[in-house]
Amino acid sequence: MLTPKFWSWFDDVASPKLAHRTESFRKIFTYLNRFDRPIAIIETGCVRQRDNWAGDGQSTILFDKYAEFHSGSVVFSVNRDPQATALCRSLVGDRVRIDTGDSIAWLKSLTDAPPAELGHVDLLYLDSYDVDFDDPLPSAIHHLKELVAIAPLLSDETLVAVDGSPSSFVGIHNPNNSFNLLRPPKIDGKGRLIAEYAAQIGAEALFVDYQCAWLRIGRKYVQRSHPIQTSDKRKRKGGTSQRRRRTS
Repeated sequence: MLTPKFWSWFDDVASPKLAHRTESFRKIFTYLNRFDRPIAIIETGCVRQRDNWAGDGQSTILFDKYAEFHSGSVVFSVNRDPQATALCRSLVGDRVRIDTGDSIAWLKSLTDAPPAELGHVDLLYLDSYDVDFDDPLPSAIHHLKELVAIAPLLSDETLVAVDGSPSSFVGIHNPNNSFNLLRPPKIDGKGRLIAEYAAQIGAEALFVDYQCAWLRIGRKYVQRSHPIQTSDKRKRKGGTSQRRRRTS
C-alpha cells in the first residue's frame, strides 16, 4: 500500500461521512494506488460548501489529502463560481490548482497547452453541473462535452469517474413493493451519455453506483515522435511533395 497514512485518514475521518459515495471513492483511491509515481487528477466542480460530505462529496478535499500522502502528485480543479473557488482554496493545500471559469473551455485550454505536471492524467472526475433527475439530459450533455474537450490527454489507463449517476429502470410497481422490470437498469443522471459512449467503444466499467467510472475510454499511449528532418532533395515545392516515379 503506497499511502497508509491516507487510508488511515480516509477510514477514520472521511468514510463515516460520505454516505452513498464511500465505496466508490474507496475504489477510486485503490485504483490510483497502483501507480508507483506521482499522479495527476483533473476535477470539474470543486468543493463549494464546507463539510457537506454526504451532499456534495467534498471531492477536492479528498483529492488534496490523497496528493499530500502520494508524494509529488497534483490536482487541477475548476468551478465557474468565484465564491466556490475562493472557499475551496482556503480548504486545500498548494498541491491543488484551482481556476475559475467554464469547465469545457478550461479543459480545452489544458489540452492545448498541458502544464508540465500533466504528462499523464490518472483520474478525470466530472462533477460540474448539478443534475435534475427529472430532466437529467442538460447535465449529461455538459459532462459529455467535458469528456470531448479533454479527450486528447486521456490514456486507456485514465480512470474517468462521474458523480451523480445512479441507475434507473422502467417497471411496474406491484402491491408488495416489488417491481416487474420492463427495461433493465441503466446508468442515468450526469453520466448517462458518457455511459452510452463507453458501452459503444467497449470501455471497461470499474464500478457502477451513485458514482460511475470507466477505464479504456482514452487511447493507448503512443510515444510522440521527433519532428521529421526533411533533406533538401525531399523538400516540398509549391506546397506539394515531389515523388520519384517507379520504373520497371
